[in-house]
Amino acid sequence: MSRYVALIGALIGAVLWAWLAVTPPPAQPATASRTTFSADRAFADVRAIAAAPHVAGSAEDAKVRAYLVQRLQALGAQIQTQPVPLPALSTARLAKWSGTNAVGAIGQNLIGVLPGRDHSLPAVLLMAHHDTVWGSPGAADDVMGVASALEVAGAIRATGAPLRDVILLFTDSEELGLDGSRAFFDTNPLAAHVGVVINLEARGGGGRANMFETGTANGAMVRLYADRVARPAANSIAVLIYDHMPNSTDYTSAKKHGIAGFNIATLGRAELYHSPMATPDAIDPASLQDMGAQALDLAKAMAFMPVLPPRSDDAAFSDILGRTTIAYGAAFGWIPIGVAILLIVVALRRAPPTPSAVGRGAVAMLAVLLHGALLLSVLNAVSDGWPENYYDRLAALPLLELTAGLGTAAMLMLAPLAQRREPRMLALAPALALLGPGLLLGVPLPMLAVLTLASMACAWFLPQAAPGRAGLSTAAILLLTVATILLQLLVPTAAPLFAWPLLLAAIAMAIRSALPATVGLPVTAVVAAIGLGHLAAFAHFTFLAIGADMPVAMIAFLFAGAPLLWPLLPDRAAMRVAAALLVVALGIALWVRFDGMAASVPLYSQSEGGTKTRE
Repeated sequence: MSRYVALIGALIGAVLWAWLAVTPPPAQPATASRTTFSADRAFADVRAIAAAPHVAGSAEDAKVRAYLVQRLQALGAQIQTQPVPLPALSTARLAKWSGTNAVGAIGQNLIGVLPGRDHSLPAVLLMAHHDTVWGSPGAADDVMGVASALEVAGAIRATGAPLRDVILLFTDSEELGLDGSRAFFDTNPLAAHVGVVINLEARGGGGRANMFETGTANGAMVRLYADRVARPAANSIAVLIYDHMPNSTDYTSAKKHGIAGFNIATLGRAELYHSPMATPDAIDPASLQDMGAQALDLAKAMAFMPVLPPRSDDAAFSDILGRTTIAYGAAFGWIPIGVAILLIVVALRRAPPTPSAVGRGAVAMLAVLLHGALLLSVLNAVSDGWPENYYDRLAALPLLELTAGLGTAAMLMLAPLAQRREPRMLALAPALALLGPGLLLGVPLPMLAVLTLASMACAWFLPQAAPGRAGLSTAAILLLTVATILLQLLVPTAAPLFAWPLLLAAIAMAIRSALPATVGLPVTAVVAAIGLGHLAAFAHFTFLAIGADMPVAMIAFLFAGAPLLWPLLPDRAAMRVAAALLVVALGIALWVRFDGMAASVPLYSQSEGGTKTRE
């Protein structure tokens, strides 16, 4: 097998792996068993609830609540309402939306309890918010969640009387300030009865439904998710990232009270978020199926178990191909790292590269990472037109992701060519060429200064001889090993991002050192397809979450994937192909910049400057 064939095969395999991982399961028909989740059945609720915008306190929202009361009555739920007085900030925003004086406005939480056989046991709470922003029917925020909760409750009821109570909480005024969930968890006596929360949210109408947040001390809860959810989409790094972001959902109110839980949301088709185009017909039924099926797997498991999972040390976890979840404690995280180190040592003893080649590779690796971060920051600034609008950026996410992907691919291909040309000052040219546009286009000055200076420093010390494939690959896996050990020591729940690709790269490295190329190259291609596919799927979810603001985060995936891909690259990567990728990336960025405002952008955001909302 030639190296080009192995490389192309690995890339095709990675794309297929990632596609399978990010594709939601097919929607189940209305004829499916009542004990399972059916998106077709749930869609009847989506169509009824998302017929029109229904802002908190509006007549349309009252109609939605009346419909929900009927649905809860049909489920045999014990129903109560909870008035939600709106604070000043919420009434001010409501007044701006409605054009009327909203002082004294009252929201309404709607609560339904499906009685269990033992009321003394902590209850399972299914939560979603029934209000929308002004001007949006809300199918993509959060009618999907409300409809999913209703169908989940119906499936539990069809299974039989649950052991513990199952509560449905449809909060009000989430869009204005999480007012409904705060009121429930701060003041409602029923909140003390809640043992675990499953919150269903949406920031778009397509793609996988991701379980992106848990409660603290989540180890046992995550193992329950791993054991019971048939089509998972979850990652401990996503949980860690979200915990450090300023965003919030209704689950934030429960988490402040120390209540365990799972937060599940869709992120695809982000242009529908708060959009007037977020109608039922715009929603992907497969995404609704994904959200509801995960929620049902969790809710059914906990509703019928005698003891809820206890608080325990946080777990490191990730789904694999969207079909299974691997979860383990912090101490176990040293095992894949130790195995990888052992395999790397064995490989280096059998086929040791020269120290100078490894040194050249290390400098080249750092140069690629820093120049890549600088490149993605500048390309993102190129794409960001004026006036800036958060929702317009969400609409452009597919093109922004393609831009970042092309830029990352170009840097990967240029790495084997990283060497200093004479005169030495020429090595500084790429960073300086990016500095000017970065300054003009408003890349944050501290980040721009740090990336530019660090890139120039690495370029200055580039050797005159190219690192070569062996030196570059060895340096990449050794640097990844050091970074993985540091992550495992400092933030063990984030370590799988590096530890799993490291283990795969070490396996391929050991096989290449022990077997002839006729075997080693195909094995390396297969391993690369698996590792790069897994990384690509997670990079996709990460980009949907933060890519419009921080595409530079993709450099972490470049770093993790390099030891898998670089052993397959030709000795002299294609400079012309890399240049073409960069030209296309720049062209897409310019297209996004000069394209008009997306038709999906909420009208209210244009008057508010595109202010980012809470989800």
